[in-house]
This record gives sequence, C-alpha cells and structure tokens, in this order.
Amino acid sequence: MQNRKLYRGTQGFTLLEVLVAISIFALMSMVSYQILQGVIRSGEISKKHSDKLLKIQRAMLMMEQDFTQIIARASRDESGNSDKISVLTVGKSLFESEDEGIEFTRLGWTNPLNLLPRSNLLRVRYRLMDGELQRLYFLYPDIVAGQVPEVQVLLKDIEKLSFRFWADGWQTNWNESNKLPRGIEIRFSSKQFGELNRIFLIPESEVIKL
Repeated sequence: MQNRKLYRGTQGFTLLEVLVAISIFALMSMVSYQILQGVIRSGEISKKHSDKLLKIQRAMLMMEQDFTQIIARASRDESGNSDKISVLTVGKSLFESEDEGIEFTRLGWTNPLNLLPRSNLLRVRYRLMDGELQRLYFLYPDIVAGQVPEVQVLLKDIEKLSFRFWADGWQTNWNESNKLPRGIEIRFSSKQFGELNRIFLIPESEVIKL
C-alpha cells in the first residue's frame, strides 16, 4: 500500500496541465515578440529622424559657410564684361528653380599652396528642383562658355524656397547690382519639419573692379 501511494505521488502532469502551460508560454512569447518588434520599430523611426536632422544640420552648415563669406564681386560674362552681372542675383524661377534662385561669389574655397588650377573664389547658386534644395558651384568664378556646374543635393522633400534681404528693413527683392545687403534670410519648407529659416549676417565688402 505504501509503495502504491508513493507511485501516485510521483505521477507527471496531466494533459490539461500541459496544454495550459503551453498556452501560457505561447501567450508570453507573443507578448514578448510584440514588445521586441515595437522597440525595433521605435529604434528605426528614431534613427530615420536623427538622420534627417543630421542632414538639415549639414545643409545649414554648408549655407552658413557660403553666405557668411559672400564677396561683392561681379562675375565676367562670356565676352569678359562684368557690368551686366550683379554681385548678388536673385529672383523667381532663376536657374530653372521651381521657386526662387540665388547666385553669388564667395571667398574661402581652399586651394592649398595654389596647387589646383583654380582660385579661392567660388561662384555658388541655390535653387529648388524636383523637390530638392540644390547647391550648384562652378570651378571658375567667371562665366565660361560650356561650363557645367557641379550639383549637390542638400535636402529632399522641400516645397518652397525664398530669400529676404536686410538693408534698413527687410525686403523681398534685391536690385542693387554693386552692393550687398547687410543680412540675408533663407526660408524653405520641408514636408516633415515644416518651415525653416536661417538669417546670415553679411560682411562689409566693396565691389572688386575687374
């Protein structure tokens, strides 16, 4: 009798108990999987957001380097005449832009020991094309027949691009051919971040006679 009681006491789990245990384990596994998937998705979203913020920061840094080193220098046209080209050209649909476009010459283009076949001046354009904020630059500061600019895409999913100029007050147009404003504001609208703007102080500069 004692052996029979001992045998009954060491019996395994019943089928119902096994099924209940499997069900609980499956439920916990499903919950854990959903939590893990949520964490992974959150991480991916955060990474994409951080990457877009980093691109905006890089674009702003590039614009700061360009706009803060503007120099009042008119580029020569193909005939060698610089009187017809303003030191700062801006307007609607310029340079095939879908909104406003701007062009100017800046200093500070590094040329160590003047070893490269170019000067330290850089002619730069900004435009909006195909939803992209594009920066164009020329290897030569003067207009050369057949010269094609290098194109850099700074930002994508951009809807608007406009500029304002400070000279005893803000104005939306700049018609001075030999004079720079004291400040330039660039505005653009991003599909994700909305309207962004940045104001740059312009260093005093006189026209360089060519």
